[in-house]
Amino acid sequence: MNIQQKSTINLADLAKEIVEGQGYVLLPNLLSPAEATEARNIVLKLADKERQQKKLIVEGVKERLYGLIYKGEIFEKMVQHPQVLSVIEAILGEDILLGGFSAHILHPGAQRMGVHVDYPYWAMSPPYPQFPVLEVQVIWLVEDFTEDNGAPLFVPESQKLATKPDLAQFEQLAQKITAKAGTAIISHGLCWHDTSVNSTDKPRISILGNYTPQYIHPLEDNLFDFQPQVIDRATPKLKQLLRHDLKSQNKPVFEMKFKLSD
Repeated sequence: MNIQQKSTINLADLAKEIVEGQGYVLLPNLLSPAEATEARNIVLKLADKERQQKKLIVEGVKERLYGLIYKGEIFEKMVQHPQVLSVIEAILGEDILLGGFSAHILHPGAQRMGVHVDYPYWAMSPPYPQFPVLEVQVIWLVEDFTEDNGAPLFVPESQKLATKPDLAQFEQLAQKITAKAGTAIISHGLCWHDTSVNSTDKPRISILGNYTPQYIHPLEDNLFDFQPQVIDRATPKLKQLLRHDLKSQNKPVFEMKFKLSD
């Protein structure tokens, strides 16, 4: 079942589709066309600046941009979007953390990234635990994903296998996910996926959110490029996601306080 319309599907069905169904869902129209364009333009502008400063993570014609939350209010909105978080919390529980939030730029000619599962699974030895679920990923489309510009490839139901991707199976079963700007793809961290080739003459940008239970060590340091004014206006949910009140900024040894259930 390819869920396209959130308005006709309830929260339990969305969560079940990610865990027990095809492993991913699409929620369209979460950003307006203007918001999607704003996010894309900010990423391109920041990438140009950081490329000149030699701060950008560059792998051939692929680039990664970190610290986004502190570089535009649109990113603060995206990372705590209530409809997205409601689906994630239905799977992981309310005590979630942000494992990472970055932009991925595929320039013209970019080849496939490589078939993979998401962190923390790729840092573990297979077979992976099926339960509890350890990560949910969100891919934000800030432009249309088409057949030609590097849209992601997913193997439906592969999260149920709880193992490293089989490359031959992937090539046989993978489906390309195309959709309009403003859509969010929410997927199980164990679902096999890859980027496809960008054969257009323009860069293709996505913004990636990694969400985990609080007991998983985050993939990225969400206080990287910290900006005090963002925290000053942050909601309690955003502070939770960033570990702002949980992670010391001045102790040399990593320490974390956990919210314990009653």
